[in-house]
Amino acid sequence: MIFFTSRKALFTIIFMLSFAVLSAQVKDDETLEAIFAANENTTVKTDSNEEILPPLRIIENNAFDVGEHLLFSIRYGPIVAGKSSMSIPKLINLDGHPTFHIQTKAWSNRFFSKFFKVEDQADSYIDQRGIFSWKFEKKIREGRYKKNKKYIYDQYNHLAYTPKDTLEIQPFVQDVLSALYFIRTQQFEPGDTLQVENQSDSKVYPLNVIIHKRETVKVKAGKFKCIVVEPVLRGEGIFKAKGRIIVHMTDDEKKIPVLMTTKIYIKGFSLGGIVAELEKIEGIPGY
Repeated sequence: MIFFTSRKALFTIIFMLSFAVLSAQVKDDETLEAIFAANENTTVKTDSNEEILPPLRIIENNAFDVGEHLLFSIRYGPIVAGKSSMSIPKLINLDGHPTFHIQTKAWSNRFFSKFFKVEDQADSYIDQRGIFSWKFEKKIREGRYKKNKKYIYDQYNHLAYTPKDTLEIQPFVQDVLSALYFIRTQQFEPGDTLQVENQSDSKVYPLNVIIHKRETVKVKAGKFKCIVVEPVLRGEGIFKAKGRIIVHMTDDEKKIPVLMTTKIYIKGFSLGGIVAELEKIEGIPGY
């Protein structure tokens, strides 16, 4: 079957779409020291007796919270190939910072597992107050391919520690999962373009995020009024020769990803579209 012509072609889209590689960019005249000083008197309530450090920045977040769980169906054309989930199981204290533990999983269904079994997982640890990444881990299990990766972000000194390198990063840079959650906290309108930075593997990827239009879509989870966004690479990187990625998000303060589509290319030839469709919502008030 053409679906299996490449290991990456099969379930690359699950993480590419679920993570929706977007990220934050702070103003040039903002420094960590200034932000730190401005917020030094801010307090945060937690269930932990551990020390809580002052926030590096504060982003208003009415979009998501602990207990949210999203389930997606992944299909290639009319064929359902597997599932993907995105959830926020808990809030932890990470080195003095209240931190969301956000987790996504992707797995092939019983039929496709006979040919190519997928059991992938990624965990992002996102600052609750500033909505940026402190740590990112992923476990890839795709056929015979197995890989574990871990990235640590030193947001004080603008460094990312990868398995191979130490990288210089922008202030409050995002990993590929935290980026989606940051963008959910932002306000934007059709016609806007967000300039963003994202770190993945051993590179920092510059992106434009184009806000296209409003559109109503119907998926398994229901009918939703959405705003349509598209991450577009501004240089070399992971989106090269992989076609457009379109993300439909609910047109409200929650900005829940509802429908995510792309086209897969192998050596310049299109293999068709892959769709991640929201199937079930849990833990979100009003839904």
